[in-house]
Amino acid sequence: MTLINIFWVLSFEVTFVSSSHYRGSMITWRVINSTSDPLIVELFHRHTWSYTWYPCTDSQIAFGNHTIGTGYGSGNITCASSCPLNDSVLTSVATPCTAANLIENFATGEARYIFSVPLNKQFRVLFAAGDWFTLITGGNKWSVCTEINTYKRLNGRYNQAPIVTLLPIMRLRQNLTHFIKVNVADNDFDRYVCIWSNTSQECAGICRSLLSLPSSTYLNETSCVLRITPTIIGYYALAVTVLDFENASSTTPLSRVPIQFILRIWNSPIPCQLPPIYLGDAPADQCIFVEPGQSLVMFIRIRVQCPNATLDNVIGVYPAGFTQSTTFVDPFDPTIYIFKITYVANANQVGQNLFCFSGVDSIGNQGASTCLRFTVQIASESQNTLYILNATHFPIGLVPKTQSKWTILYPSGITFSRPNTKAFVRFKFLSTKTDFLTYDVVKQVSQVDYQLDRLVITSNAIFTAGEKFFISLDPGVFLPIASCLRDSMGITDTSFWPFEIASETSVTSTSTTTTQSSTSTARPNRTIPTIRTISSTVPSSTTKKTTIVFITTTNLVTTVKTIISSSSFPITGIIGIVIGSLITLGIVLLVIRFIRHHQTSAILKVRISQSQLIPSSEKEIPQQFKLATRTAVQATSNIENNNNRDIARLTTTVHKNLVSVVD
Repeated sequence: MTLINIFWVLSFEVTFVSSSHYRGSMITWRVINSTSDPLIVELFHRHTWSYTWYPCTDSQIAFGNHTIGTGYGSGNITCASSCPLNDSVLTSVATPCTAANLIENFATGEARYIFSVPLNKQFRVLFAAGDWFTLITGGNKWSVCTEINTYKRLNGRYNQAPIVTLLPIMRLRQNLTHFIKVNVADNDFDRYVCIWSNTSQECAGICRSLLSLPSSTYLNETSCVLRITPTIIGYYALAVTVLDFENASSTTPLSRVPIQFILRIWNSPIPCQLPPIYLGDAPADQCIFVEPGQSLVMFIRIRVQCPNATLDNVIGVYPAGFTQSTTFVDPFDPTIYIFKITYVANANQVGQNLFCFSGVDSIGNQGASTCLRFTVQIASESQNTLYILNATHFPIGLVPKTQSKWTILYPSGITFSRPNTKAFVRFKFLSTKTDFLTYDVVKQVSQVDYQLDRLVITSNAIFTAGEKFFISLDPGVFLPIASCLRDSMGITDTSFWPFEIASETSVTSTSTTTTQSSTSTARPNRTIPTIRTISSTVPSSTTKKTTIVFITTTNLVTTVKTIISSSSFPITGIIGIVIGSLITLGIVLLVIRFIRHHQTSAILKVRISQSQLIPSSEKEIPQQFKLATRTAVQATSNIENNNNRDIARLTTTVHKNLVSVVD
């Protein structure tokens, strides 16, 4: 961005001391709280010293509390009289030790310092002292300086200055051409260039204009690669400054970040010049994403190429939180040497943290510097373009449990294609942050569809009713993580793509049966008990609705219907009984009639024979029999009130018949 015309350019001063223990520095900065006034700025500084002055062991590095750069020969990062800060002294250069190398005689430490800066200020901070140890060219005093500004960028954010990393010392064989890469990590993904430091504040006695370097020495500003063919045995101290710009056309830097380092020129009568090479699971310069507090373990493999040579040393620069094991030989290949590194990320390391290393064989050949970019990511600080621009994505909020289509639209002019390295789209429970459903973007092509202007996800699961979820997009979903570009970062913020499944109404039905006791009513021929009470449950529900969540309350209401009858049998049963009784009675009457008829015939025959013996005046009067039958008549059913009425009433009628037996 174009900065305001009035600049605050300030210098920092320290008391100069005479020493030869200094080996170089790097100082950078970033705004870590943009909502406060004044702003909160973090100053990140790294310094390398003579191991003889400040010895440091692996166990001390592991504990993280062994301080180097103290006492005589140390100093402070300070602010001059025109500094916009309240105190001229910012912080001491004493730091916890993070790396050490006895063979190359150096120990490195780094620290972070937090301070307040007013809005819209631009100024420089520096650490200056002296003297350098004996160098091939230049030397005496040192000074390392960074420039800070607190103006907002065109995108509405404050700048994060680049982090620059180089090995504290690099061994270059005499008369060979070497290429040295200046490793830069810009967490804003800005365009940057590397230039020679050339002002007294930035480089003091080792500015490029003061040095006599080989004529073919060249620093490519765009690629940040230094080419040098050294001819003199000894040590060079070099100073490079990195500038970052807001866009491709900007000419005004947002910040200036310095780095100073040592080149050791050497030679050997052994002719083999093949350097050790890195073999590893992760390619050089690949981003490795890690969350704060997460512990990451990796194995580093280095192959020695020269015959009969061994791995003699590993030179490295380690961010805070790194530990390294001792080196051992691969049991299957004696030319490969292995050591383990463990990294526990810290929340204040958000962004890229470069771990750089190089193997040195027993001849003295040093391999090219290899850097792995451990990127500590906090979900709310992703630099992914889709996250920053809040790209349109849907659906969000309340969705049905069978929802299957999920879409995120690319910003205008941007498109993505399917990556070739594994990364996942994750549906996660909001409450536990655990996976509910995952899709591999490389293999599950039918579920993850990369279209020209959008990414469409097709889920094939039934989501849990009443549960809250969010969609998380891994680093590497849009661009390979090896690229370490802005859009290789993931989108893992729980608030970016949340959704919720509606609760389902839960209705419980309860049936209650109540038996009403009654006494029996005696009637001629049978007993008719009252009918049972029938009870039913009618559930009713009341639904209360909010904007997002349905909360359903179910009330149970029991309605009892009582139907009383003088009979315990159903109507069809009663009718059957009546018909059966009539049929039975008819059969009985026929039998009786048949018997009576035969008995009468027999009696008549006897009497006829007797009548022939007695006078007619003595004949008897014929006997008569009275036969009574009962028939049941069903009364009309009359139900006027379902609550308490007779279903059916039965009455009986007596028929009396005189049956005469006539001779």
